[in-house]
Amino acid sequence: MKIWILWFAINATISFVGAFVFRERRHNLTKNDLPYFLIFLLIFFSVFALQMAEIKIDPVVSSSLSLDFTKKIYDLEGNIVALFQSIRNPILDYYFVFVYMIGFPFLLYFTPLLYIISKDVNSLKLVVAAYAIVISIAMPFFLFFPVHDVWWASSNYEWYTGKAVSFRLQEIWPSVLPIFYKFTTLNNCFPSLHSALSATMAYVAWISKYKRYAYVAITMAISIPIATLYLGIHWLTDVIVGEAIALLSVLLALKITGLKWK
Repeated sequence: MKIWILWFAINATISFVGAFVFRERRHNLTKNDLPYFLIFLLIFFSVFALQMAEIKIDPVVSSSLSLDFTKKIYDLEGNIVALFQSIRNPILDYYFVFVYMIGFPFLLYFTPLLYIISKDVNSLKLVVAAYAIVISIAMPFFLFFPVHDVWWASSNYEWYTGKAVSFRLQEIWPSVLPIFYKFTTLNNCFPSLHSALSATMAYVAWISKYKRYAYVAITMAISIPIATLYLGIHWLTDVIVGEAIALLSVLLALKITGLKWK
């Protein structure tokens, strides 16, 4: 219970500070704008609820269909992820754990909050649409194209003959694992949602010209995919496909919302 309180407190504190540092006054709200904010917030939380529901039903689907495509990914890329663990440094350890467990949720949840407090209905519309598209694309893969985490594959499959990959998150911050497994399963690896959603948030921040926040978002969006490899969680293929989904989702969201990439 204490780790939940600590995790929430850190994210709440960073978001509170971020609200003052990154806020930009974009519009003067009218009564006509308020329903749009409520609608987009409802969509955002509905998509999140759908994502959490997938985590609950995933074990049932996986066990009933007996699908496993982990070896396909291993055959495709081999032992690339082990290279990211060949360099170990205490500073990198804590930095990558921070961006994975703190930076990612901050990026995901603070981004729409920033557009609300900045009274920016267009940016909120764009980020919610892109978020919904990312989840819509990723969910069928999670259910019907299961791929196990690299560290788990390294320890549990006889066909894995490469260099062992360790679960660095467990080694560096073992008490955080209950939170980790609330938002994922062992075979929800392909594509990488951490890569897709962090890139999506950074794209929208850049498109919307939130200059101060965009630089932070881009830094996080670059660091988070590397963190997933360094910590032994994702395959490189997961990251590449996640990045592609992010770009596609933002382009589709721009088309759907009628907004322009300026």
